[in-house]
Amino acid sequence: MPDVDLEIEDPDADFDLKDEYSATVNVFLHFTVLGMITLVTGRPFLFPSLGPSAYLMATGEQPRAEGGYHVIGGHAVAVVCGMIAYALVGNEVSAYVVFDRPDIAFSWELVYLMASATIAMMLTTTTMLLTKTNHAAACATTLIVALGLMGGIEDAAIIVVAVAILWYLHDRVISTLAKRFGFKPRDARE
Repeated sequence: MPDVDLEIEDPDADFDLKDEYSATVNVFLHFTVLGMITLVTGRPFLFPSLGPSAYLMATGEQPRAEGGYHVIGGHAVAVVCGMIAYALVGNEVSAYVVFDRPDIAFSWELVYLMASATIAMMLTTTTMLLTKTNHAAACATTLIVALGLMGGIEDAAIIVVAVAILWYLHDRVISTLAKRFGFKPRDARE
């Protein structure tokens, strides 16, 4: 039997408080600004798929994921694909309503939601690959729309505007300040 050298990596060896602090402050600023916009407008400028996008940008985990074309474009593709799927098979069903009912198992409403989500993911995957707007976090956006959690033209516009604000704030304001003061996080995968 050959000798195998199993080296266990020390998780604290690369700990750099400056990196962790900068990513945390970065996310805090993203969500504080979008939260204030939500508070002032009463519209959903905060929604689940912003979390993964903010994380990717704040940590520098995937440099390609930080570009406006990928972030904004990926979410825009996801919104359109989610709307198409929902219009085709969503049958005006909302996961909020469906899962609140006790007698939902084996119902047509679940079939509609399952079909809408599946078609949305297929369309989003294909379209992001064809347009090279690859941004994995946007796949959550397509499910939000396809499951009837957010929908319609107004919500679609809010999603894209919120993502654009998130990217702009990160790229033009927060990253500029982070570089200036030496708080640009390293790639978390390194």
